[in-house]
Amino acid sequence: MKLKVEFPKNLVTDELLRQERIPCVCKIASEFEVFFAETIPESSGVVLEWDRKELELRAVAGAGGQYTHHASGLITLKDVGDGVYEIIDLEMFYRSFGWCAILRDGEYAPPGDFWDEE
Repeated sequence: MKLKVEFPKNLVTDELLRQERIPCVCKIASEFEVFFAETIPESSGVVLEWDRKELELRAVAGAGGQYTHHASGLITLKDVGDGVYEIIDLEMFYRSFGWCAILRDGEYAPPGDFWDEE
């Protein structure tokens, strides 16, 4: 997965992008949007090259509303140029399940075990 985002060009953003597990908010409707409150000013981008079926094996969709998923997240990015970043790691937080790994080392993480088989 890749993230297309135009981050503000400043020291705050430079320092933030050197970090792993950057706080974000993931919002998914027809597009997969990632919002960053830690940048000054705040910024958001759109995820490219993602698969809804693969994502939903790792993150449970919510009920109703504008977004199928709206969750706090932690993301690690690698700059590949022209406002595009490879997503190295991505986790989303759900009250009922805690942190759900979506990507690990640039690959989809193992699917989550959300529901009892009984």
